[in-house]
Amino acid sequence: MNLLHQINHDFGKVLEATNPGQQMESLASQMADKQMFMDGKLFPTFIKPYFVEKSARPLFEKVTRLLISSLNKIGDTYFHENRFTDQIRLKGRLADLASLDPGYPGHQIINRLDIFYIPETQELKLLEYNCGDPSGMGWHDQMLEMFLGLPVIKKLQDKYEFQVDWLVKSHFKTFFKKYNEWCEKKGVKPEAKPNVSFVCKRDSTVLGDFLAFVEYYREMGYDTQFGDPRDFEYDGSKLLLNGKPIHLIYRDAIDDVILDPYWDDSQNLVQALRDNAVCFVNPVSAASGDWKSILEILSDPQYEDLFDEEERACHSAHIPWTRTLADVKTVFKGDEIDLLPFVRNNKSLFVLKPNDGYGGFGILVGPDASEDQWQRLIDKSFKEGIVYTVQELVNIPKEQFPEIENGKFLGFEPKNVNVNLWSHDGRFAGAFVRAAAGNIINVHQGGGMVPVFFVDFK
Repeated sequence: MNLLHQINHDFGKVLEATNPGQQMESLASQMADKQMFMDGKLFPTFIKPYFVEKSARPLFEKVTRLLISSLNKIGDTYFHENRFTDQIRLKGRLADLASLDPGYPGHQIINRLDIFYIPETQELKLLEYNCGDPSGMGWHDQMLEMFLGLPVIKKLQDKYEFQVDWLVKSHFKTFFKKYNEWCEKKGVKPEAKPNVSFVCKRDSTVLGDFLAFVEYYREMGYDTQFGDPRDFEYDGSKLLLNGKPIHLIYRDAIDDVILDPYWDDSQNLVQALRDNAVCFVNPVSAASGDWKSILEILSDPQYEDLFDEEERACHSAHIPWTRTLADVKTVFKGDEIDLLPFVRNNKSLFVLKPNDGYGGFGILVGPDASEDQWQRLIDKSFKEGIVYTVQELVNIPKEQFPEIENGKFLGFEPKNVNVNLWSHDGRFAGAFVRAAAGNIINVHQGGGMVPVFFVDFK
């Protein structure tokens, strides 16, 4: 029995012997105490981490480094050469703010890469990037602390060695690295202890995630405030929140600033950003990577001139075939095809995703759709001018998770899983997993999140 089979087998035996219903109740109570709520409900999880062999970690590290390097090259090419406008469709206020120089190197600072990973074969496929406003790090670290305290995990540590990653701690190091780079480029001396704000709208679904950051940064001795984009004042040189100057911002969705309900009241923050009066992470230019069709650039040989040999090998191994849905000719598995009729006639091979989508909304998985649903979505995309990306369907990994209902352990049920790799300034920082019964795996679509434990025998 190999390592993963052994630990999953042992986990099941130990869980049943250590009162799983009581452990789930304790976990839920701790999560409620931490205000881990989303859309008014307790943040969804399962009482089992996702185990990955420690030997797989170098693969995660290498893929993360190369895919973020590629993404930064795409951003540079888009902004400096006006290339890739079919895939990257920035416009209006977003395009305007994204064109601003962030004042430090790179567009992609804090990123999440959503992948499918098959442990038995180490097959790894990138599904999409989450660049501008990836969430979950604060909740992950709170959850990780709780999981490490579970009786079942403590018992397993007699036999197994676990390596875990604290994402907020890694964020902390990256955050101040970018601040120091920003100060150096601006020619100012860094504050010994810069004042920090974590910014999202007051009714954001990820408010609890951001408040976990605020709590950690305060524990580290930094004057840290939560801020809604509409709460700031600006005197022409200093950005102020509750009367205090803010030197460093980490933000959630830029929509919380640029959409009509918020725009007029966010102008103090916007002007400080234009004036480079505050270090702003993630930069708005990160939005260059928040498009599903980015993977077309990585999977279509016509764009390979942009990348070095190591990056091209990574793309070939880990990027599923992806195209912007259009009435064009292209190549699929070595054969020239007319893309639109080919996609219409081969729904079992593909997934359709809105190019600017998020949260799993609007995705249609070919094998799950009726013929009528498939054709109607394609027709709608052209009729209404909605840009869709078509991506080759790849193997969806499964994992067994405990089912507990009303305190009663019902056994284990298979869930589809995707692994979310975190990149902090181009380096692998850790991972968590989302799991769901359906093929669209997202907490907005009824899935749950668990931490990743890299594991080996002691």
